[in-house]
Amino acid sequence: MQRLKLAALLLAALAAGCAQLPTQTGSGKPAVSQSEAQTQYQQGLANYRENRLDAALNELGLAVASGQLKPADANNARKHIAFIHCAAGRELPCREQFQAILQSNPDFDLAPTEVNHPQWGTVWRSVKGAVEEKRALSQASSANATPGQQKLAEGIKEYEAGRYKEALEALQAAVKAGLPAKADELRAHKYTAFVYCLTQKTKQCRAEFRQMFAKEPGYQLLPSETGHPAWAAVYRSEKAAAAKKADTARKAEKKK
Repeated sequence: MQRLKLAALLLAALAAGCAQLPTQTGSGKPAVSQSEAQTQYQQGLANYRENRLDAALNELGLAVASGQLKPADANNARKHIAFIHCAAGRELPCREQFQAILQSNPDFDLAPTEVNHPQWGTVWRSVKGAVEEKRALSQASSANATPGQQKLAEGIKEYEAGRYKEALEALQAAVKAGLPAKADELRAHKYTAFVYCLTQKTKQCRAEFRQMFAKEPGYQLLPSETGHPAWAAVYRSEKAAAAKKADTARKAEKKK
């Protein structure tokens, strides 16, 4: 009974985002040692590989909640917890685990074989993309930002406020001034495309998406953006054209 109570307490702490276990009364020592947490972590991974997902979820959850794992191990454990939740159709806890990972390490990314997984790929890209958008906007608004980045931040803020004329002017100025990061350049073209499509300038919207795919053939909008009725059809059309062009180029290269 005592063990069940402890397990329930640990899982509650994990759900609340708590980083540490309760300490033993009067001792000041963690209830779980580093070696015990590592054992739970390894057992959890082993059970995940063997598809014993309930056991894996319990052990990985206990290991993370102990606060005794190294950051990289804790994030790997959270990743597998997220996978389990998403595979079971529990999107909210899956999303929360991905958010916790990126709060710990904003540069964390899934492996290429995991990013587009049908069960959790969309949730991951949504969470990762939102974090990157927020970080990029923060950096572009900082005192150390280049003139191009500052214009980019201004353009995004004007876009979000629904002032499309002002947004377009700022975004175009950002591209003209030069953006040091490719991701920022793509972001500027993306919001410019959005403005054009929202103002029924389909030809210009299409041209912006075309430029994006020329710079990054595998570019993807955030899941929350993909289905927007103002630009979804244009985006899908240009994405398909870019994929076809890339496939033709690969075939031509093989023939050489």
